[in-house]
Amino acid sequence: MQSGEMFKFICAPGRWKGEKPREPAKLLGKVGVILGGPFPDSHGWGGLYSVLADGQVFQYYGEFMEAA
Repeated sequence: MQSGEMFKFICAPGRWKGEKPREPAKLLGKVGVILGGPFPDSHGWGGLYSVLADGQVFQYYGEFMEAA
């Protein structure tokens, strides 16, 4: 995803066998716009993006987003 693209928050896959999909904190199904990134992250969760969603600017992991 690139700056200016819209995305939707989704559940990320489990990290290990038997772990259920992980839900983004109170953001599931909400739509946002990419402002910047991806920036490297220490977790390997798809990079860290700067986003505008739910009326706020914040950073979130790409693993919890899909193009809208």
